[in-house]
Amino acid sequence: MPKTEVIYVTFARDLDWLRFSLESFVKFGKGFSGVKIVVPTWDVNKFLQFERYSTPECPVLIKNFMEYPSKGFVHHLAMKCYGDVFCPDADFVLHMDPDCLFTAPFTPEDYIVGSSPTSDIINLEKEEYMWYRPILVIEPYEVLKTVHPARYNWKQVTEAAVKFDVSHETMCRHPAVHPRKTYKLTRDVIESAHGTPFIDFVIKQKNSYPQGFGEFNTLGAVAMEHLSESYIFVDRENIGIAADPPSKLWQGWSYTGVHSKENAAKIKEILG
Repeated sequence: MPKTEVIYVTFARDLDWLRFSLESFVKFGKGFSGVKIVVPTWDVNKFLQFERYSTPECPVLIKNFMEYPSKGFVHHLAMKCYGDVFCPDADFVLHMDPDCLFTAPFTPEDYIVGSSPTSDIINLEKEEYMWYRPILVIEPYEVLKTVHPARYNWKQVTEAAVKFDVSHETMCRHPAVHPRKTYKLTRDVIESAHGTPFIDFVIKQKNSYPQGFGEFNTLGAVAMEHLSESYIFVDRENIGIAADPPSKLWQGWSYTGVHSKENAAKIKEILG
């Protein structure tokens, strides 16, 4: 199985959420080669405590970036598009948010489908991991246009970034998994389209909701346009979330607070 690492991009406000999320990863996760926690430079000391979750097989490391003033939200979104940089030894990167907890035993195979090359198509110049493909859940914008107009907004935001027509939303299911090649290609597509460094383009976008850049929809749009052979797409079409394969994950909402009655009860249920 290719090397798969987990990445969080977070900050001090969600420190308590991250603690529980990591505990769920330790309780249920197997087969991963590392965890990277990416935080603003001034938050590093608060997060170093989480490196104690490291094992020889799966080290947990804190990485940092100098957050741009007054652009924290979009800067964090940009950092998720550097999964290949923060996880240089990984073949695949699994994205987690601090307010999400795993709920059942899981491995990379729950999100990545492996296949062996047949003798007539084998290309020895290709990396071995090319024969594995992550599952990416997608949903048509034409459906969202009427049933979920707020999500339909991401169509124009994504098209403004990549400069080509986008038919599906790809920020549909946690956790999202991408092969490492998707990240650099995404940055290259945007740099070519706008004639400016990727990070400069993102930092200039609207920072408040709805943001002027969407990380997962941009990565997914590039995946569909340029790397379709490298993914397995699960299209919700008119079915909605009933089409989703199991995610083995509970998605909370950080703004409601980790210690709210509902969240505390759910976390206790998951972690025991």
